Amino acid sequence: MAQTRKPVVPGWFDQDAAGFWLLGTRCRACGAVFFPREDAFCRNPACGGDELADVQLSRRGTVWSYTDARYRPPSPYVSDPEAEWRPYALVAVELTEERMVVLGQAAPGVRAADLCVGMEVELVPGTVDGGEGDGGDVRTTWHWRPCGRGSGGVAEGASDGPRAETASLRPPTPRRGVGGGEKTKGAGGRRVGGGPEHPDTASSGHMGMAQDLAMAGDVAVLGAGMHPWGKWGRSFVEYGTKAARAALADAGLDWCAVQSIVGADTVRGGYPGYVAGATFAKALGWQGARVTSVYAACASGAQAIGTARAQILSGMADVALVVGADAAPKGFFAPAGGDRPDDPDWLRFRVLGATNPAYFGLYARRRMELYGDTTDDFARVKVKNSAAGAANPYARYRKQVTAREVAASAVVCDPLRLLDICATSDGAAALVLTSMDFARRHGVTDPVRIRAVSTATPRYPRTVLDLPDIATDSAAAVPEPETGFRASIAQTAYEEAGIGPEDLSLAEVYDLSTALELEWYEDLGLCGAGEGAKLLRDGATALGGRLPVNASGGLASFGEAVPAQAIAQVCELTWQLRGRAGARQVAGARVGVTANQGLFGHGSAVVAVR
Repeated sequence: MAQTRKPVVPGWFDQDAAGFWLLGTRCRACGAVFFPREDAFCRNPACGGDELADVQLSRRGTVWSYTDARYRPPSPYVSDPEAEWRPYALVAVELTEERMVVLGQAAPGVRAADLCVGMEVELVPGTVDGGEGDGGDVRTTWHWRPCGRGSGGVAEGASDGPRAETASLRPPTPRRGVGGGEKTKGAGGRRVGGGPEHPDTASSGHMGMAQDLAMAGDVAVLGAGMHPWGKWGRSFVEYGTKAARAALADAGLDWCAVQSIVGADTVRGGYPGYVAGATFAKALGWQGARVTSVYAACASGAQAIGTARAQILSGMADVALVVGADAAPKGFFAPAGGDRPDDPDWLRFRVLGATNPAYFGLYARRRMELYGDTTDDFARVKVKNSAAGAANPYARYRKQVTAREVAASAVVCDPLRLLDICATSDGAAALVLTSMDFARRHGVTDPVRIRAVSTATPRYPRTVLDLPDIATDSAAAVPEPETGFRASIAQTAYEEAGIGPEDLSLAEVYDLSTALELEWYEDLGLCGAGEGAKLLRDGATALGGRLPVNASGGLASFGEAVPAQAIAQVCELTWQLRGRAGARQVAGARVGVTANQGLFGHGSAVVAVR
């Protein structure tokens, strides 16, 4: 029976064209280029045109970053379960002409050790791992290989139009930072340890009128509660209900006093998970409260907090309960089942085997190449966070980890090891939020207050590869934003709260990997681009340092329970600002910030003060 060659995703590349091309589209009005192809409208918000033309993308570019995936991706990645598993390299390639980054697997025989950032590579055809399937059809895709190497696909020395120049190992423009552009521009004030003024004395001069105006948006945190995180094998509803009751008890309020309940959804909880607000209202006992359900991937909890805060400030409710809970599957997260070729989260697994840790590995490798970070620096983050988590009764992992143990753990996506990457967990967190008037009427004159909730999204063009994208936007025809996405999350929160990074006492950040925590130091404005590892080495972000980060132990100690984690961050700020965090207490804590990020451009940050 003759085999048929079929593209793994129709329309993404021309497998029959001489030389093999990736196919994109270009807007006739503004010149913006898109890959994967955009069939309807230009995504440039300043244009919005609908005249799009097919275009062949460059076949050569330079390595933006790379990683070596050491474990078999879950479905829908196509592989032969009977075949011996072979690790493969993923390569993020910057096309200089289009000014965009495109992800792909390395060609067979190309190892991570053969690559370096800035190396020139070329596009070649390939097949999806496992080769044959679907009745003997061969599924074709694209690969990258160092120029002039190997056989097949593009001939050595073939004409390719303008050739990409070798990229510098230092970012030529602000966007070339790992985590999303200029990280400190407009972030407000002096960075941690960066000036003569002590942080404890900075707020009176910096906040001023901006803080007075921000106080009008304050809501009180009267209650915080959590269910311990781990792998308990029970329903997420049980976890969330226990956390909610703990928060109500902490607030000294009965469930019947709650006028609004906002649930952060879980997509893994079956139908009840998609309507988490009503699910928890039913579990607590129907009492007529307003109900809302929110889903924003890992930013769900912060968006639920923002929704409850908006209802309180608008006068729709005086008392709101926010709940998030999850019962996560074992192992790394994978897309939901089904055949969904329109879903980027599904496509990255199907086409490339690009798991979440693979993206973390790309960011880590680029930090090493750009800034000189080392695997020892990444291990220091885990050591720091495990020491804090050991003092947290809600943490899943309460054992201090040594750098030697990190180095001895298995490589997952080079250069990151198993202990560099957070686990998936069961857990829950809840908050009782009220108006300031309600708090005063109930005798709470100095509560912890939420002063800002940022739910920022990226600005076009987004030029740093991020989950779950296979390619970035092109900046060939449209100017890049001055501030990258992650930096804008914190900046928006600072502006709303009338503070800057110099006013902070502590921060809780989204440490999916050890390397990503260093990114957040820079994106929060605690230091300049590339200075995160130095801040860590100096001890500034450890308990007892100038500005502790992840005093809770972070995801390194908790693991991911997606709808709950941003709420859990605010629980930690609440206990710290009350001075009730026990052995992990940050002395004199007055202002804290959280930072979180979800798939598809969901950013979140919360500022809490006392």
